[in-house]
Amino acid sequence: MSRRGTQFSNAKVTNPMLRIPFSSSDLGAIVNAGGGAKVLVDVTAEYRQGLVRNLTTSKHYLESKLSEYPGSLGTLVFKLRDQGIAKTHRPNKIAQEAGLQNAGHAKIDEMLVAAHAGCFDVLESVILHRNIKAILANLSAIERIEPWDENRKVPGGTDGLFESSNILVRLFEYTGEDATYNNYENVISILEQHGVKYDEIRPKCGLPLLRIMDLSPNDRYILDILIDYPGIRTLIPEPKYSAFPVSVSDSVGIETNSFPVPSEELPIVAVFDTGVSPIAATITPWVVSRETYVIPPDTSYEHGTMVSSLISGAHFLNDNHPWIPDTKSKIHDVCALDENGSYISDLILRLADAVNKRPDIKVWNLSLGGGPCNEQMFSDFAMELDRLSDKFGILFVVAAGNYVDEPIRTWPNPDPLGGADLISSPGESVRALTVGSVSHMEANDALSEIGTPTPYTRRGPGPVFTPKPDIIHAGGGVHRPWNVGASSLKVVGPDNRLCSNFGTSFAAPIVASLAAHTWQRIATNSDFNVSPSLIKALLIHSAQLSSPDYSPSERRYLGAGIPNEVIETLYDSDDRFTLIFQTFLVPGVRWRKENYPIPSALIQNGKFKGEIVITAAYAPPLNPNAGSEYVRANVELSFGLIENNTIKGKVPMEGENGQSGYERAQIEHGGKWSPVKIHRKAFNKGITSGNWALQAKTTLRANEPALMEPLPVTIVVTLKSLDGNTQVYADGVRALNANNWAHYPLPARVPVSV
Repeated sequence: MSRRGTQFSNAKVTNPMLRIPFSSSDLGAIVNAGGGAKVLVDVTAEYRQGLVRNLTTSKHYLESKLSEYPGSLGTLVFKLRDQGIAKTHRPNKIAQEAGLQNAGHAKIDEMLVAAHAGCFDVLESVILHRNIKAILANLSAIERIEPWDENRKVPGGTDGLFESSNILVRLFEYTGEDATYNNYENVISILEQHGVKYDEIRPKCGLPLLRIMDLSPNDRYILDILIDYPGIRTLIPEPKYSAFPVSVSDSVGIETNSFPVPSEELPIVAVFDTGVSPIAATITPWVVSRETYVIPPDTSYEHGTMVSSLISGAHFLNDNHPWIPDTKSKIHDVCALDENGSYISDLILRLADAVNKRPDIKVWNLSLGGGPCNEQMFSDFAMELDRLSDKFGILFVVAAGNYVDEPIRTWPNPDPLGGADLISSPGESVRALTVGSVSHMEANDALSEIGTPTPYTRRGPGPVFTPKPDIIHAGGGVHRPWNVGASSLKVVGPDNRLCSNFGTSFAAPIVASLAAHTWQRIATNSDFNVSPSLIKALLIHSAQLSSPDYSPSERRYLGAGIPNEVIETLYDSDDRFTLIFQTFLVPGVRWRKENYPIPSALIQNGKFKGEIVITAAYAPPLNPNAGSEYVRANVELSFGLIENNTIKGKVPMEGENGQSGYERAQIEHGGKWSPVKIHRKAFNKGITSGNWALQAKTTLRANEPALMEPLPVTIVVTLKSLDGNTQVYADGVRALNANNWAHYPLPARVPVSV
């Protein structure tokens, strides 16, 4: 496997990627032919009795809890069959008739509803006696009914909970604001009544995450009370996050007088880490500002110095290797990570404070993590990154994490490790750009070949099959048995000496600096909105263009591939033609650009012969209370031919084989609800051409309120020659002008070598 599927292209500043402005004339109504919810299985008397037996068991469990807290709500889990996961099949009518409140979502097949003590009998009556089609359809979607019990409330088990001095408490939120507020007040009253020390981590909206601190073994009775209280969703030991372990070679002296000197116009990357060593004289000139939350002996500056050295000089330190971009950036040094790890609440508070003080810095590097992400739920830290990204309009570049346990993973790998090597939290953040690692050098005794995933890089997908990592970069090779060596990356250590190392911690800063340069070079026009989603789309698209069309299993390790230098990201070579669309979507309305300009160089005998590469990124609304349905909007793309005013998609999304069928299959194989979409198709034998079009539309989750404003979406489309035809770009511009589409060059400063 090589880095690129084709020869390295030569982008030219005379070939800017072209931006197509949004026009309301491209909007049109969506015609829905649906006939409402369907009855999925026969709802017989026996079927109803089975659900009632489930309900009776759940009722007995919850009533004992509710009797101690009159007025509170108990949570029921509607376990949905695979056919019933889609929102059109959700049992909302049953919930409405029984007086139940929506309490969010858990796993992909678990709808949560909250009940007062008096609701159980009403729900039983609805299950047994109501026969209208809507109720029958709702009943057919439910496989069984279960209570939100101790196993769900304490997912890690009570032993680990009782052994931890700090506990994180997440509360249920309900449809009714009064019920939600009363739930919060009840829990605060319990804590204060028993003199429990706590603080709150406030989200963008909704109830805070509570952190209970300094519990002793004598306080076990307090946890028993909280476990019994029905309004608490989860209780977990507060996790710690740390810099990923480093394995350093013998260090050698470095010629500090030959290290590059920063120039004024370079961008700044914030490095949230263990801090830059004050004696690392090579890096010191690059540190333009600092924010300190941790001081020695809680940090030795080791990890933060190494990461920062790659922000400022990865290309130079690694002998100008052609895979490592020469995108040097200045550093805002945030010393916030304890050498032996920090509690999540401390990191959240430090990060929020640091970002609030420097919202002008748009790219933040986080080479840290905890254990592997959950396969169904997003972590609190990941959700905090999403919140801060939205609030301040910044991009977090996060390392995918290192898997260093036995057995040593090789490539190709049929995944014998289960979920042990999944992306580490907070790398599952849906707003972040998550970076894995690939080998960039061949060397004796290296455990991986050039262009293949390193044995330590953690893999995707993220929760609910969210595609992660987004992209990859050089993180340094590993040598037998598990050592640094000639294929590892060179970094500057805290003693200002050059050493070798490896890890996704070192792939991330290379990408962070690349992202900062990309952002800076297009942020030239106040009328043009540069967003984290736009930068993500451009870098992921750049990775697609420079890499082979990976299979779904390869993408779990390699993402979209390795992004190119900035000039390749913002400009076209002569053999490709790229348009960038920034559109705005609302449910029920589709956006479509018809008569898509096709370069004549790609039309042979009336057939299109070339490759179409599409990347879309957007920032959907999010809801921490929704569990696996955290992402609340989906965007569906189509690129194809118009027939009778209907688009016939010709460019499949990654995993197209799951696009039809049940919701679970669409999520796992079709990328439904993923905030990044990747489409790619090469027409080697050609396809009959015609009225090509690009279309997008959005849908919301079940029970999601209407959007307050349209959803911005960035879509990047490249048409490429398969044989290096150098007329593609010029022909594309001619076709664009002939179609009278309004267009502008992507505003960009011309890259200048420093």
